[in-house]
Amino acid sequence: MAVCTLIDFVTSTLASHLWNPVITRMRYLLEKEENIGKLDSTIKNLEARKQEIQIRLMNSERKQETCNPEVIEWLEKVAAIESEVIEMKHGHRKRRAQSFSYWSDYETGMQAAKKLKEAERLHEKGSFKQVSIDIPPCFVQEMPTVHPTQGTDCNLSRVLQYLKDDRVGIVGLWGMGGVGKTTLLRKINNHFLDVIEEAYGYDLVIYAVASKACGIGQLQADISEKIGLFQKPGSSIETRASIMLSFLRRKKFLLLLDDLWNYLDLAEVGIPYPNGLNKQKVILATRYESVCGHMEAHRVVFLECLDPEKAWNLFKEKAKEGVIKSDPRIEKLAYEVAEECGGLPLALVTIGRAMSTKKTCHEWALALSFLKKSRIHEIPNMGNVSNIYTRLKISYDYLQDKQIKECFLCCSLWPEDYSIWKVELIDCWMGMGLIEYDTMEEGYDKGYSIIEYLKNACLLETGYLEDEVRVHDIIRDMSLWISSDCTEGHMKCTVQAGVGLHNISNRDIETFRSASKISLMCNYITQFPQAMNCPNLQFLSLQQNFRLKVIQPSFLKSILSVTYLDFSWVPIKELPEEIGTLVELQYLKLMQTHIKLLPRAIGKLRKLRFLDLSYMDFLEKIPYGVLTNLSMLKVLNLYGSRYAGHEADLDSGNHMDYDEFRIEELSFLTRELKSLGITTKKVTTLQRLFDIPGIHLRCLGLYELDGERSLTLTLPESIFVLNVMGCFDLKDFSITNKPQCYGERLPRLEFLTFWDLPGLEKISMDHLQNLRVLTVGRTNHLVDLSCILNLPYLEHLNVSCCDNMRQLVDIHNSIEPEVRYEIPVHVFRQLKILQLNSLQSLEKICNSKLDFPSLEYIDIFACPKMKKLYFGKMAELKRFRGEKTWWDNLEWDNESSSLSLFQFFKASETCSASLRPELDTTLISSSPKAFFTKRQPILNSSVRFTSYPHAIFETEEFEGR
Repeated sequence: MAVCTLIDFVTSTLASHLWNPVITRMRYLLEKEENIGKLDSTIKNLEARKQEIQIRLMNSERKQETCNPEVIEWLEKVAAIESEVIEMKHGHRKRRAQSFSYWSDYETGMQAAKKLKEAERLHEKGSFKQVSIDIPPCFVQEMPTVHPTQGTDCNLSRVLQYLKDDRVGIVGLWGMGGVGKTTLLRKINNHFLDVIEEAYGYDLVIYAVASKACGIGQLQADISEKIGLFQKPGSSIETRASIMLSFLRRKKFLLLLDDLWNYLDLAEVGIPYPNGLNKQKVILATRYESVCGHMEAHRVVFLECLDPEKAWNLFKEKAKEGVIKSDPRIEKLAYEVAEECGGLPLALVTIGRAMSTKKTCHEWALALSFLKKSRIHEIPNMGNVSNIYTRLKISYDYLQDKQIKECFLCCSLWPEDYSIWKVELIDCWMGMGLIEYDTMEEGYDKGYSIIEYLKNACLLETGYLEDEVRVHDIIRDMSLWISSDCTEGHMKCTVQAGVGLHNISNRDIETFRSASKISLMCNYITQFPQAMNCPNLQFLSLQQNFRLKVIQPSFLKSILSVTYLDFSWVPIKELPEEIGTLVELQYLKLMQTHIKLLPRAIGKLRKLRFLDLSYMDFLEKIPYGVLTNLSMLKVLNLYGSRYAGHEADLDSGNHMDYDEFRIEELSFLTRELKSLGITTKKVTTLQRLFDIPGIHLRCLGLYELDGERSLTLTLPESIFVLNVMGCFDLKDFSITNKPQCYGERLPRLEFLTFWDLPGLEKISMDHLQNLRVLTVGRTNHLVDLSCILNLPYLEHLNVSCCDNMRQLVDIHNSIEPEVRYEIPVHVFRQLKILQLNSLQSLEKICNSKLDFPSLEYIDIFACPKMKKLYFGKMAELKRFRGEKTWWDNLEWDNESSSLSLFQFFKASETCSASLRPELDTTLISSSPKAFFTKRQPILNSSVRFTSYPHAIFETEEFEGR
């Protein structure tokens, strides 16, 4: 029985293994056409489902979602089976066309049956509920940026170098609006698109905007979105910060913060404090240098405007070189248009694009004309060019108060490219009532602080000298746009300064009617209208109109509301008595006019606070009692004036008949008078001056003190300028500054000049901690200037025409032996400018080698006996001028010493230092244009120190004088 069962099992198994394959193959043959039909239908259904999924994916892509990996795999399999079915059918048709074969039909049937099952399974799996998922955060997300901008590569390389420095955690980028901070920040971001993560070691590169309108909550949301961090809706700032802090602390990240306006507490946002060692870094971009300081940036990069070559290349790129080259006249005009942009990329790009469609020289000439008049917004058919002003105005809007905004707007009253002396600017602000103060020192301190604040906001720049500031051309245009109330036809401020104006037209007079401020300084006006109806006029400046000789009385009657009047450097010989009708006048500047008699009507100006009579070479008389009527006078400046009426030594016999201003009159003004400038020829006058209680002497000139062989001055605290000149008998001059009683402070003396003192043998002075500028010239008996060892903060030393001077400083004979080797460490540590000229006997600077850590400019001329230079370290040197023959004959300790200085040397045969610092104005410019646009008339003396113009070193404009 068991055997039979075994036989049946074996038989049936063999039959199954032999028969079933036959049956299956028979089905492949019999069901071939049916399976091919079903397969076609299933493939069509698959195609329809695939299209439906692809549509869903397109919609998901718009939601910034990415395809689910399972869907990707399914789509790949569908594409593969579609290709295989097509290939199967093509092979079957080819074989059948050649000859009929059961084997061929069997193979096709088998493939059709298998593909049908596979297609059905794919169709069944294609019922996806969700075809996409949220995109995970990338290592870095690309930011849109403009075509590579001129001048960014250098800054990009510099910042990337900082990122490789483990000591650097925070990098600050700052500069004026439109200079390219955002462009640079985005280029830094996109730089990481092309590098592998390991190159810098960051897990995340995050770009975020921290603008004024963006609060901490919004910034947290933006950063969380960039890094893919879920934040529960409605959660508090503190909760979000905690979550973000916990996430980022484990990451190596680079955070790029754009448009930062204030200090930002990173911890409050949820950003771990940047640590270079942990590869956690922040780069911020701001318009304020102070923000970089408050954020404790380890490295700060200032973005400057483009140099002329790069600016021209950028402008050509945007304005289209084909248009520019189409006409030689257009090319010349285009270059001038580019110059008017002042190297500011925003202006170059915006104006360049607008001009790219201007194909006639007339259109270019018109655009240039409007640009020169600071009226970009009025240029016809220029699109959104005024958007330049709108973007820059954000810096103005962000200024902390109305007072500082007004101070900024005043800076545009000077000509374009004009380098404004800081003191003159502050005087203007005080004269306009924009600065409140109890003492002049406080007033100037406030003024200097405002200047630094405006520089920090990139609304002012350093001028040609550190004591000067200037306004960038486009910023000035924006300022004038604001001053015009940002609307057409309502000119609150009319500025035609330095535009070459010769006459005042009727159209100008009509414009003046509605103006509250008029600036016509630095022009060629020969005649002023007899009358102008200006009921709202408060500010009028005519300074530096050298061809204007007469002011009509009727003109003064037409400006009755004026409070600020500037006639400085206008050669008028007479000031009409009608000046007394200007009863609102608070500021009157007559410096360097040719007036001989100060009118008595000045005494009617009871609101007058500032009266500047300095450098009036022709002034012969100030009537007695005029100044005492000015009970509100705060500033009286007679410094540098040739007026000598107050020098008379009066006795009881002639005192009643003497109708001249007397020094003693000042005692009636001391209650309000906060600053006095005066020049005297007699020591007795000086003593009478010092005897007046409460006098605040700021500028003092000692001129031609005949018969005085020795003079010792104890300087008051208030003194700022001291000028000693033309005292031929003076041999010994001494300055003491020891406080007379406990609590008195040292003098603020910053400018000191000794000139034309042929008998002077010795200068002695105590430690003058504030002295910055010392000028010594034509003192032939002076053998050295060892007194400067007591001037630790001296910045500028100008020595010339001292024939017996063998060395500048004699350290060995001037100090005690026990401290002799300590002194050189401190001498000249702040000196920035050194001028030596016409010193025929000078052999060396010092009998020890000294370091000059701050020295930037050296000027050595006509010093034939100086064969060797004894300079130590000079890390800040920028330029060294001297005669080529002298340089070629110098002796060097080694070749490296010569090479280290040669790179800074500029051969020249002329030197400005030989100019005599007269009490009048010394013009050193070679053309009216240079004179008006570069600076005001240069007073080569302590009171107006610009005797070493930056332009002498940096340009050739002043060469050959």
